[in-house]
Amino acid sequence: MDAAYVELWKLKVPSKITAFAWRLLRDRLPTKRNLQTCQVEIIDGRCPFCNIAEEDAGHLFFHCRKIIPMWWECMSWVKLVGALPQNPKQHFLQHINGMVDGIRVKRWRCWWLALTWSIWHHRNKIIFSNEAFTGNKVMDDASFLYWTWLRSFEKDFDKL
Repeated sequence: MDAAYVELWKLKVPSKITAFAWRLLRDRLPTKRNLQTCQVEIIDGRCPFCNIAEEDAGHLFFHCRKIIPMWWECMSWVKLVGALPQNPKQHFLQHINGMVDGIRVKRWRCWWLALTWSIWHHRNKIIFSNEAFTGNKVMDDASFLYWTWLRSFEKDFDKL
């Protein structure tokens, strides 16, 4: 079993989030590039955030010019430095390797899930509901989701 999947399934988050992340790590989300690969006709294959690059998982979640500042900010919180991998699985592993296992690492992994989930949700709102991109809204949604998980799954979290 691959280390990324082992670590992913250990996290205390809703199962739909774990399933989403599993699909992201395996590059099985219905991004525009993946849909085109499956012979689905896509009128505009560009990223809904920047409208410049082709929408694939690496670009959409980690390298879009509107998304990457979010990762830089998050990495600064935990003093992580380095280049961001293009591949979602390598990105996830980069954010779990090199840290001593413990509550901080588990929380960072949950944050990674909250932010990627929020990016995906925001992408879908842009595509299907014609909403505008708002980076602050993505971060706010991820923060709320993350806080909700910690409060639900960590004993005495709200007493800290």
